[in-house]
Amino acid sequence: MRYVGLFLCALSFSSIVYAQSFQAYAELGINASQIDGDDLFGYNQPGLRIGAHVALPLDSSWLVRGGMVFSGKGSRHGERDLIFQIIRLSYLELPLVAQYALLEQVSLTAGFTVNYLIGAQQDLGGGFESSRENYRNIDVCYTAGVVYKPFDNASFSISIINGLASASSLEFFRNRSLAFSLFYHL
Repeated sequence: MRYVGLFLCALSFSSIVYAQSFQAYAELGINASQIDGDDLFGYNQPGLRIGAHVALPLDSSWLVRGGMVFSGKGSRHGERDLIFQIIRLSYLELPLVAQYALLEQVSLTAGFTVNYLIGAQQDLGGGFESSRENYRNIDVCYTAGVVYKPFDNASFSISIINGLASASSLEFFRNRSLAFSLFYHL
């Protein structure tokens, strides 16, 4: 009788663990970014996105996802800009996102990301020089996007990631990015 009780406890525990199973994702993508306040226009600076995420499904429609992503951002002069300038910023992003399944293959996301500055370089025409001292170590952003999942183990995402405050310690520079990502479901 004692073994039956232990078996029933183990069975109920395993169903609780299964109901709260985690999902893991690998992310690979690109950013198209700009900086508000640098007098340059357009999402001209490309950057790499590579990272990993873990998600906790809350029910059949909602999940919460957290992760760690290397993200290249910055700005670059365009054809109509009067000045030459390239800013390259490297961040470690720590996103926390809620995802809602709108349709079977389409989801909406919204959340926040805390970005830690890894490196900063600037080129004003004479080559790249470190400019890390001009930027804050932490940049808090909001994010919103759309996820399309045409396959069981892969999905595509388009997101905006915009700073809530200035990323620079000298002047008002606010990061803005459009992120295009492929998520592989592990």
